[in-house]
Amino acid sequence: SIYNEYLTMQLSKFLATYFYITEELCQTLSIDEETLSEWQQSSLFPKPSYCLQSQLECSSYSGIYQCEEYQDYYPRGAASWGQLIIKHDITSSCQAFNYFAQQYSNHLSKLAEQGFAINEELFGSEIEEHLQQVWQQFLCSKYGVLTQNGLVEEAVQLDVAKLLIDDITELRTKIGLTLEERQSLHKALKLMNRALSYGTGNEGKNTLRHRYIDNVVTKYDLSIK
Repeated sequence: SIYNEYLTMQLSKFLATYFYITEELCQTLSIDEETLSEWQQSSLFPKPSYCLQSQLECSSYSGIYQCEEYQDYYPRGAASWGQLIIKHDITSSCQAFNYFAQQYSNHLSKLAEQGFAINEELFGSEIEEHLQQVWQQFLCSKYGVLTQNGLVEEAVQLDVAKLLIDDITELRTKIGLTLEERQSLHKALKLMNRALSYGTGNEGKNTLRHRYIDNVVTKYDLSIK
């Protein structure tokens, strides 16, 4: 249908704008695809955010034939994680996790300095346990899909914003908010908006943007400006 063709075009445009295909990522990092694959098998580097399988019909002077094409897409920020692996000669998942945890913790401290109420109670677990969980999600490319560039900094912004919004609004169920709560919520919404991906346009209403920004802004009569 025309609508499906439109969605496919939107998806192609979105991926071409915000992502690298495998070949581009490897060129940016000056590595070969075998090295990238080894990094992933050793749990040093995230999996692709999107894997596209296309059915193609090709016509030429030689005739018409069908073929399938596969393409993996990585967020632009994946290149900076790859550069860190190269720079520090990281070869084990344990080493990679330590660098990730260090970066994540540094960005948490920056947000705390900016006045965001960050404590272990907010995470609902020890910070070490939270870091292990987030590391696994990073490797699965959760943040490559949910954030604008798949950067560690954006992962922190998204996690903190989501937890704060849930905390302030009692999982988005609270009826009325005090002035102070409204101000804190507004700040958390802006933080989330800064980190959150624009999405492919195919996700419908099941996105974090819809559930956490659109719905919350409407429910509490706020704006994200």
